[in-house]
Amino acid sequence: MPPELAIKARIAQIKASGPIADPNTWIGYSTITKRGKKYTYYRLMKAVPNIKKPDPDNRGKRKVKGKMAQYLGSENSQAYKNMKEAISRRNEIQKLERKLQEMEKVVSEGQYILKQQKQPSLTKLVKELIKQVESLEVEFRAKIESLEQAVRK
Repeated sequence: MPPELAIKARIAQIKASGPIADPNTWIGYSTITKRGKKYTYYRLMKAVPNIKKPDPDNRGKRKVKGKMAQYLGSENSQAYKNMKEAISRRNEIQKLERKLQEMEKVVSEGQYILKQQKQPSLTKLVKELIKQVESLEVEFRAKIESLEQAVRK
């Protein structure tokens, strides 16, 4: 199977395996101490451009801040586990898509050469055949000698 098709099949398999997180989202957390115990709570954060404070020095680069998109609960909650899996699926798909784009870019530039096993040259094949014949010749001589000794006895 060509590598492009294998990557596309893997992407389809990941998409079919469950929900996928939106781009520019991550899991944030906050830790609260109550009565001497530490509790950690998780939430899904989404990147939002910070328009209120534009940086005149970096006009091309906008600063982003995180905005809570969904409360996920503690580390043992099902919502947290599901979102963690969804984010890992998204990251895997993004990695495969980047790999696919790189392959397509190389193909479009005409530099992509399939790695094929080259057939050895004819002289190498002849040399290998000669070695095999010589080793068979030695084996036959040894068998003939053993048979001659058996006949003499």
